[in-house]
Amino acid sequence: MKAKWLSLLLVLVMVFLFAGCSSGESSGSNNNEEVSKATEAPKATEAPKATEAPPSKAPENEVIDLKGRTIRIGQWWGMENYLSEEEKELQRKAEEKFNVKIEYVTVPFGEIQSRIITTSVAGQPFADIIMIPLEWSIPKMVSEGYIQPIDDLVDMNDPNWNQIMLNYGKYNGKQYSFTDKDNNGHGFYYNKTLIQRNGLEDPYELQERGEWTWDKFLEMAKAVTKDGTFGVVPPSTPSDLAIPLIYSNNAYVTKDDQITFDNPEAMEALQFVSDLYNVHKVVGGSWPEGTALFYPNYRWAAFDFNKNMADDWSYVFFPKGPNADNYVVPTPINMWHLMSDVENPKEVMAVWKELYERDQVKSKDAVIRAEEANFRNQEGLNTLRKMLGNGTVLQFYAYEGLANYFNEAINNITSGNGTPASEMARIKPLAQAAIDVTLKK
Repeated sequence: MKAKWLSLLLVLVMVFLFAGCSSGESSGSNNNEEVSKATEAPKATEAPKATEAPPSKAPENEVIDLKGRTIRIGQWWGMENYLSEEEKELQRKAEEKFNVKIEYVTVPFGEIQSRIITTSVAGQPFADIIMIPLEWSIPKMVSEGYIQPIDDLVDMNDPNWNQIMLNYGKYNGKQYSFTDKDNNGHGFYYNKTLIQRNGLEDPYELQERGEWTWDKFLEMAKAVTKDGTFGVVPPSTPSDLAIPLIYSNNAYVTKDDQITFDNPEAMEALQFVSDLYNVHKVVGGSWPEGTALFYPNYRWAAFDFNKNMADDWSYVFFPKGPNADNYVVPTPINMWHLMSDVENPKEVMAVWKELYERDQVKSKDAVIRAEEANFRNQEGLNTLRKMLGNGTVLQFYAYEGLANYFNEAINNITSGNGTPASEMARIKPLAQAAIDVTLKK
């Protein structure tokens, strides 16, 4: 910028030197040099800041040669062992195109947060791009400087960006989290054998007509609750049932850093959950043993029980509550993040964009193909496809300790040791403190 400003002054003063001055400036300067200049503090003799060009994005057709550098991708499941043949081919092409090597760094899930912090503080982050749950990154790790935004590194108007990422991966107006696809289906597994045995209408048919509601769910749950069989069983704690039912009534636990679990729609859902346990007594049984009609869980749960479950089953959205117009997919989500100390971040992002299928139709097809071996029928796969890209992220997990307070309250409500009103009032100041601590208010 300084060279350009001086050149302009020389043009105005000494026209005859124009050719010589302009020829001394390269039009293809090194990207690192340009980034360095853009971040340099302006000197008193430099041109005013307002005349500087905005940060440049990596051109889509730019020739990038990373000279054999290794880009490290951090995750917890040994990702290289789960790449599809299509993904392996995309990786091969990217390595050849950019003269780069891709290395997957696997760290146990429970150790990733501490590894990010300790290695970043040491100035040597263990990976360039890291997959972590969104609630870890926003707002905590972003505000503490471990993760950098990508707005100035890629074209954010690219139609292949995933919508759930654009909706939930921002903080203070900047895009920090990114993903190639959404594969976080979350709904009710249901026992088709019990449906047929009790002469009930298939929930999938009700769903397709827009008639899959709390009332229908309760009717079915009560009909099968007898002789050691129950209407619904959560996979772990009562919150696994309560949380999706709150969101299925157009309500939230928190929204936009505000407590909303005591709003009327949320309280209606909590009362419904309380009644399922304490009035209708339809909660219990074992899903894999065929003694529960409904089982709330995520897409990947089918991998664990499908081969060992004798009864037939399928998959539907959570039923709509009285205040809801649409089915919802309440879910946490994992996303990729670019570490702050990464060298040549524009080039690293250019490589990442070509490692995975980002076309949203094709990426959904890939998720469905991967689940065909786990799902029993086309109806369940159809439901899963409709869930993809329509997630409502459970942002309350981001606030330190809030989920623990909330789970304790739900346990008290479902065991009859408290009412929705008393328990939400009890934990509200604790929840607010958790939000304030996380946001450093």
